Amino acid sequence: MNINQDILDINEALDRFSRASEDIGYANGSIGELLEIRNATLNKDDREAYSSQIERMDYRLDVSRNEQIRARADIKKAFEHYYS
Repeated sequence: MNINQDILDINEALDRFSRASEDIGYANGSIGELLEIRNATLNKDDREAYSSQIERMDYRLDVSRNEQIRARADIKKAFEHYYS
């Protein structure tokens, strides 16, 4: 059985979109948890450490959102090519 390259391209773009969406959900949840812990922490050094972790997760969130945007565009392009 021969699989059309368009189908493979669609599948790859959907997989990338799915992974990016999962990463976004994980990062959002982690940021929320870290904010709660940081706000409940009295030690200044610990608060700074949690703030640093939040910044790193926020960066990861931005990277994942950008990947999701690129994957969405690739999905659209792959479907347009498939149906052209």
